[in-house]
Amino acid sequence: MREDWEMGVNPKKAYNAEKTIVRRALKQADFTDIKFSNGHYYFSGFATKNNKAIYFSIPDVRYGWASDGLNLLIRTAKDYKDYTGGSNNYSFFDVKDIQELANKLVS
Repeated sequence: MREDWEMGVNPKKAYNAEKTIVRRALKQADFTDIKFSNGHYYFSGFATKNNKAIYFSIPDVRYGWASDGLNLLIRTAKDYKDYTGGSNNYSFFDVKDIQELANKLVS
């Protein structure tokens, strides 16, 4: 389990903060029909731009970040039921980084 959880960080607050970052990044980049599927400590979802769909997901927030800091998986998807989609790409949890990668995948 993440060390900061043991130091009093609320996993649900972190989860909600991360979800807000993804939603904000995609909305500001003009993605539409942003749908989230909520797990207990993770989420995934889909969004559309230029009639092209992307799939995104995060790992269980209780177990920390990847060692390189790349934690948001984003890939192309045929539709909103395509959970296997294109090649995996990873983004930092940063609005600008999410937008750059998501836009690249739908261009």
